[in-house]
Amino acid sequence: MPMYKPLLTAATHLTRRAAKRRMSIISSILLISLLFPITLYLLLGNILVNDPRLVPHAIRNAQNVLFITAHPDDGALFFGPSILQSLGRKNVNRYLLVLSSGVKHPETHKLETKSFCLEYSIPDKRCLILQNKDLQFSKKWDESIIQRILERHIRKWEIDLIITFDADGFGDENHRALSNAVQRYSTVHDHHNPTAFGDDFATVWDQDFGGVGFCSAGGVSDPLDGKRVGVQPPPKNGDAYGDKALIVADWSGHGKAQAALKKHTSAYSWDRALYSSLSRYMWFNDLRRM
Repeated sequence: MPMYKPLLTAATHLTRRAAKRRMSIISSILLISLLFPITLYLLLGNILVNDPRLVPHAIRNAQNVLFITAHPDDGALFFGPSILQSLGRKNVNRYLLVLSSGVKHPETHKLETKSFCLEYSIPDKRCLILQNKDLQFSKKWDESIIQRILERHIRKWEIDLIITFDADGFGDENHRALSNAVQRYSTVHDHHNPTAFGDDFATVWDQDFGGVGFCSAGGVSDPLDGKRVGVQPPPKNGDAYGDKALIVADWSGHGKAQAALKKHTSAYSWDRALYSSLSRYMWFNDLRRM
C-alpha cells in the first residue's frame, strides 16, 4: 500500500487543481453573463439613447404622438419606455387614447389612468378614456368602429406618429383588433396617414426577464460607433433604419415607469410589483413599423 501513496497524493492534487480551474471558469462565465446585459443596458439607455439606428427619424422628430391602447392599464404595462422617449422635449405633444374603461368600476379606472398620465406629464385634456358600448372587454370588437374613432382623433390632434400593439397583441383579442384597425387605416387613408409602430410581442421568457431580450431585440444593429443626435431633417435617401426602433428607458426612467404602474392601484398586487422589475416592457420597447 505505501508504494501507491505517492500516486494517490498526485491524483488528489490534480483533482483539486482541476476542480479549482473548473470553478474559476464557471465564475468567469457567470461574471460575464452578469456584466454583459448591464453594460449593454447602460450603453443603450444612456450613450446611444437617440442614435438614428435605434430611434428612427419618424419617432425622433414626431410632434404629435398618439399612444392608443385597448384597456386602461395597457399604457403602464407595455408602453412606458416609448412614452418616456419624448418626455421633456419641446414642441412635442403626447396623447393617450384608451378605447375602453374596463368591465368593473369604470370611473375608478378613469381616475387611475388620469393619474398615470399626470405621472408622465401628459395633460388631462390629452388623456382620453372612452366608454363605448361596442368596445367592451367581453365583446368582439368591430375594427371599423375603431377606425372611425382613430380617424376622428388623428384629424383633431393632427397626429403624425402612432404607437400601439403589434399584430400579435400580446395574445389579447382586443389588442389584436386595435392593431388590425390601425393597419387597415394606414392602407385606406392616403392623406394624412401618420407613421405607425407596433410594440413587438415577445415570448413569455422575454416578457418576464427583460434583460434577456436585449440580445434579440431587432433594433440593435451595429450601435457601437453611434452618437447622440438631436432633431434633424429626414435622410435624403430615406431612413435606412426606419422600419424598427429600440427605445430604452434609463434607470430614472424605469423608476418613473414603475411609479406610473402603481397609479393603477385597483389592479396593483405583488405579481405586478414583480412584473415592474422583471418585464422587458418596463425597460425597453422593441417597435416595428406597421
